[in-house]
Amino acid sequence: MCKLCERFWKRVWQDSDAWEIAHSNDAEMRLKGSENNRATLDAAAAMSGTDPTAFQLYLEAAEAGSVFGMERVGWQYWTGTGTSRDLAKAAEYYRRAIEGGSWMATIYHARLLDQLGQFDSCDEVLNDGIAAGFVPAYFWLAWLRYKRSKTWQTCREVRPLLEYAAKAGHPAARWKLSQWMLWGKFGPLEIFRGIVLSWRFLDDYVPARDDEPEAAGT
Repeated sequence: MCKLCERFWKRVWQDSDAWEIAHSNDAEMRLKGSENNRATLDAAAAMSGTDPTAFQLYLEAAEAGSVFGMERVGWQYWTGTGTSRDLAKAAEYYRRAIEGGSWMATIYHARLLDQLGQFDSCDEVLNDGIAAGFVPAYFWLAWLRYKRSKTWQTCREVRPLLEYAAKAGHPAARWKLSQWMLWGKFGPLEIFRGIVLSWRFLDDYVPARDDEPEAAGT
């Protein structure tokens, strides 16, 4: 992959992350709970994500019942941010966050399960998200199934999921759907539509980011 393409795809993923959070109930989860918990979360958010003190504050909030704190602790254990990486603890906190109603935790937990090779459990978590109407779950079920088996048959099987997410505006879903059409994965008759969708995506996406500095999105 050329550096320009790599940079573009990285931005698509970053925008997708932001889109997913904006279309989740994270804001609601942050406000849920006691005033003391909210103050603890605010103090943690004001610090660098890599600061171990921030992790301890999120952990304190999680143990006091904050669902957002549970989600955040799961993410930090998963990525090793501000603490030692521990996938078992990450899965534990994600499960607790899901039980508390966090939508984003379903995505993170499913991605972790996929990483661990627990594919059936991964798909089950994402199907729960789909049943709840959480749009990002449609994209991740399609994308993770494709990553496991990059065949034309898989593309056709997950197409309805990808189309649903793309229609809702999910950036990565829009781009992958247009690419697959362009590459003929849905048959030659869809190639022209893929060209049109690709140009629409680029027209919407690239101009809005032209004024960003070279190092943006790190």
